[in-house]
Amino acid sequence: MNQPLRHTLKRCIAATLCASIGVTSFAYPTTVYADGLPDLGDVSDAVLSEPQERAIGKRIMLEIRGDRAFVEDPELSDYITALGNRLVAASAGTTNSNRRDFEFFLLNDDTINAFALLGGFIGFHTGLVLASQSESEVAGVMGHEIAHILQRHQARGADGQRKSMPLQLLGLATAILAARSNSSSAGQATEAAIMGSQALAVQSQLDYSRDFEREADRIGINLMLNAGYDPQGMVSFFERLMRANRHNDGKAPGYLRSHPLTTERIADMQNRVDQLKAGGRTNTRTSTQTRDDVLSARVIDSGDYRFAQAKLRVNSLGAGEAISFFRSAIAERTILRNRGDVYGLALGHFRNRDYVSAERELASIRTTNTNPWIENLAAEIARSQRDFGRATTIYVEAMRRFPASRALFFGYVDTLYDAGKVQVALDTVNDRLKSIQDDPRLHELAAKGYERQNKRLAQHRAIGEGYFRRGNLLAAIEQYTLAVKAKDGDFYESSSAESRLRELRNEYRNRPLLPGEKRNTPGDRPDEPETDRSREPRK
Repeated sequence: MNQPLRHTLKRCIAATLCASIGVTSFAYPTTVYADGLPDLGDVSDAVLSEPQERAIGKRIMLEIRGDRAFVEDPELSDYITALGNRLVAASAGTTNSNRRDFEFFLLNDDTINAFALLGGFIGFHTGLVLASQSESEVAGVMGHEIAHILQRHQARGADGQRKSMPLQLLGLATAILAARSNSSSAGQATEAAIMGSQALAVQSQLDYSRDFEREADRIGINLMLNAGYDPQGMVSFFERLMRANRHNDGKAPGYLRSHPLTTERIADMQNRVDQLKAGGRTNTRTSTQTRDDVLSARVIDSGDYRFAQAKLRVNSLGAGEAISFFRSAIAERTILRNRGDVYGLALGHFRNRDYVSAERELASIRTTNTNPWIENLAAEIARSQRDFGRATTIYVEAMRRFPASRALFFGYVDTLYDAGKVQVALDTVNDRLKSIQDDPRLHELAAKGYERQNKRLAQHRAIGEGYFRRGNLLAAIEQYTLAVKAKDGDFYESSSAESRLRELRNEYRNRPLLPGEKRNTPGDRPDEPETDRSREPRK
């Protein structure tokens, strides 16, 4: 299958899974909480349980993580995660009690879009972050998507979609079969089937957009205020999008197609913000000073936002164009240079392999009050020049000051590997794994060391744990099966691998089933798992 068609099919599958289980608005008997928001409780659980929502979301994320557009960069992914977690933490008391796990991620795509999947997964296109003019604008979109999940909008509409679900799934099956055939008309048949399935999904989204979108706007604004962001950011971003769309000849950005905007909806947002500024909000969880600052629009963008936006700009434009872009941006500032712009210029030079210029620009903002983004780039410059001693020194000092930075830790370990200090790198990773087990990258870094030491059992175990943390249970079982067969470990290591393999197989047998999925079907045999062998572990 050609790449564009493959991506279209993936997006169609994801859209249909989301739409087919929840997008039509209908009335429930509910208890009303603050701000007139309903307590959904067990009513929506009766239609689609939370474990089922999470299972569907994980199934979609398995495909998304395997796509080249998925952003693995620890600095960028940690930034978007921190922003999302800050808003989730502010949700207590604003809406229904939050019992959900959230995962935030970026997709490398220049279009303006964001979306919420079942199970608490929220994706942002990098183009949306680049199009924003303040951190509060990004927070506004994020708050809106979080509200969709907190209010279980997809599950609330599931019952209304039961009749159309078989037709949508039939359309997907036809598309898959057509794509796999070798006939000359396979491409046309696939596209026709996809269009049919998408038409049903789009029709469902129309009902979703009206009441649920307004509800998500209201909750998102409250989340922003409680988290210390300027709620005007949501209004200004959506208003700018709607204004720009008038001159696009009907080609609306992806976000507007899935989240239709109207002047009435913008006015409703602005009304709510104006009421807050007039003192209409009570029971805020922020301090009085913070609340006054927020409502007076005195919210300052974080340094992380400016650095993340600069890095995304370099990734989007490429080294040469990025250098020109940031030089112009810096030249426009006659008094004080923006550190984010200087960082972007230094990063552009680094990507252009002009290490002397990169170090010169970075030195101008690398003061005693520095931050992990700057220190990580300084170490990367030294590492690229194969000055492993200087790079190691920078990493060690920076990790002491910023122990939470994953980018610094990963860079430090990779530098140790580059310097040939395999055992030191392994010891460093395994020490971190004693307290942090859920980060797949740590397990993959351990696998890298075991591979260099030719320890096959340990290597396959580490790869298996990495797959498990990424949600690929079948691939994890396959790796542990290889670990047990390796026979190059001692009695304890072999026994431990066998025990873990039994745990994974048992978890596979007892996994939450998707709607319509049954046990004991072909491929549902954890002793002979079907896995996608095209997915190699990240080195």
